[in-house]
Amino acid sequence: MTDLPFPANATFLSVKEVAALFRVCPKTVRRWIQSGELPATRLGRDWRIARNNLKAHAAAHGNQVLGHVL
Repeated sequence: MTDLPFPANATFLSVKEVAALFRVCPKTVRRWIQSGELPATRLGRDWRIARNNLKAHAAAHGNQVLGHVL
């Protein structure tokens, strides 16, 4: 099994955790959020991304392996 950068039972993930999962810079994840490509919820000054939104984002971009891990 793959070591995930977040707890297996996490419902929402931080920008940093999503960046580690997709292997991109956190700034890229913030761009996805600002463009509306990745739905997210603002929590204070931070963003949280729902796990099911990540599955949809991975599937939309052809990353089916990542979709199965989530």
